[in-house]
Amino acid sequence: MKTAIALAAALAATTAFAQADMKAFASRIKPGLYEYKMEMDMGAIPGAPKGMGKQTMSIQHCLTEKDIQDGQLGRKDPNSKVDCQMKDMKMSGNTASYKFVCKGEMQMTSDNTITFVPDGYHMVSKMQMNHGGQVMNMTHNSQAKYLGACKK
Repeated sequence: MKTAIALAAALAATTAFAQADMKAFASRIKPGLYEYKMEMDMGAIPGAPKGMGKQTMSIQHCLTEKDIQDGQLGRKDPNSKVDCQMKDMKMSGNTASYKFVCKGEMQMTSDNTITFVPDGYHMVSKMQMNHGGQVMNMTHNSQAKYLGACKK
């Protein structure tokens, strides 16, 4: 179960996009220091204490021009072995929707909606993960707020 939670958190904080799809986002976000606020609701986890399925966290991260061009809107774990592909990308105004499909030890599908606002973006992901036959559903809400130039 810890592996599933860790993967979910990593995927939620790592919004990596295929380079072609990122072109639609590049003009809607600027480099700088962002605060990411994330809420994860994993529902009732069998055998876990009541309320454990809800987690919140907040981090700050400097987003560079290269990160934007490479499709990295959040932190990326360079050791990640997650094999995910983006599918069904649709853009309408300031809102995009797409699906992530991940293969490997942790299989996952994720339906995502991201809305760009003047100072960042809001994102909702509804995920279904399968780890060794154990299925877990999760809803992830996040907000990224631009704080200013990166601190050197």
